[in-house]
Amino acid sequence: MIQKQSTREKILDIVFMLVYTNGYNGTSISMILKECEIPKGSLYHHFKSKQDIVLAVIKERLFPKMDDFYDFSNPKNKHSVDVLINSINNIAKKELLIKYGCPLNRLNQEMSPIDKEFENAITPIYDHIKEKIISLLKDTDFKTSINLENLSEYVIASVWGALSLSPTQSSKERYLNTVSFLISYLKFIKK
Repeated sequence: MIQKQSTREKILDIVFMLVYTNGYNGTSISMILKECEIPKGSLYHHFKSKQDIVLAVIKERLFPKMDDFYDFSNPKNKHSVDVLINSINNIAKKELLIKYGCPLNRLNQEMSPIDKEFENAITPIYDHIKEKIISLLKDTDFKTSINLENLSEYVIASVWGALSLSPTQSSKERYLNTVSFLISYLKFIKK
């Protein structure tokens, strides 16, 4: 038996996509109501404002999506650097990521400089991703001494930068060409 999605869950799913594709400021309450096909009272029964909705989206949709995306399950006998490289390459298979970029980075760039609540909601997710990369690489031998925190931030910044082009400038090929320098560096430091 298929269970009907609750109104609150439906709102979160739809608002995630609206904000991802249009940005926070490009997403209006009227757009949300139209896409959700609900009256304003239903929306405000669950959330007190657009900010409240998007903060819930960050916690309940964006954090789990980022956590799943940065899943570095390490098959036996696979070098941790190769696991990371595989993850970086797999981004090219995600059409929405190529077209719109990283949803966390987009929201971070748009809202963190102007709204402390957004910054406070986004920063722990960024820190969690950084820690996952550090954890993946912590027992790795490198050719030279590597500061894993700096390497982790470099990986995130490189990937987010490669994904930060406008939808008309983005392509799978362009992404792969851009991250090829990061991948070359990772292969170079791998022991």
